[in-house]
Amino acid sequence: MLDADQAADYTGRYDDIDPGILSDGSWLLDRPEFWAGLLDGFADTDLAGAVIDAAPGTPGLWAEVAASGRWPVLRFGAGDSDLAVIQWHGHDDEGGLDYVVLPAGTGRCLSVASVEGHGWGPGLSWPEALRLVERGRLGTPAQRLVLLHPAIGDSDAPATAADLLADALIAVCAPDAKPTEALETARQLLDRPARWSDQDGALVCDAGSSPRRAGGFPPGDLALVTRALSWRNPPEAFSARS
Repeated sequence: MLDADQAADYTGRYDDIDPGILSDGSWLLDRPEFWAGLLDGFADTDLAGAVIDAAPGTPGLWAEVAASGRWPVLRFGAGDSDLAVIQWHGHDDEGGLDYVVLPAGTGRCLSVASVEGHGWGPGLSWPEALRLVERGRLGTPAQRLVLLHPAIGDSDAPATAADLLADALIAVCAPDAKPTEALETARQLLDRPARWSDQDGALVCDAGSSPRRAGGFPPGDLALVTRALSWRNPPEAFSARS
């Protein structure tokens, strides 16, 4: 969950929303329709179609979330600079997933990517995403990687990125899928051309829809997000099936 300052910072961007609306969303990880929703519209493959067809209750899940009066929060770690995914909802079926960075000690909650009608991103480079997968406590490494894919965009990601995501898709969404089907799906999910570069100590994205572009976040916030997601050593390899 978010702390009180982070929750207030996040809900303060919406009119008349109490921070108490945020709640633990870890239960979503046990719902097949949640994972189906993370493939719907992002990939057009046999694997994606099979996962979506096997969990046709995705709209019902979001109706359930809306009826609960809560906004589920999926926080990757705890205590330090971190990232969380927030399922928010509003009037007339408004809603989506927000990927928010939580710089330690600031009370800030900075949205770097969003999946909704007018979404934005990418918000994470591949090395940043791997670090979140490695250090996270939410679910399994495979679940964390599949959950992050809508926020990732990195033209310089290694060829092994698609292999890792393919293994994660099999582990989380489709245990009977053929590796070739999973790999094609993973390639489509990661197909968001974007390049990252250092500008005055901040990692900046060249995608026009990313808040981490030059002219997106103010320079101070660009640096703040970079520090929150920084890593000194390459993340260790993880098993997508763990």
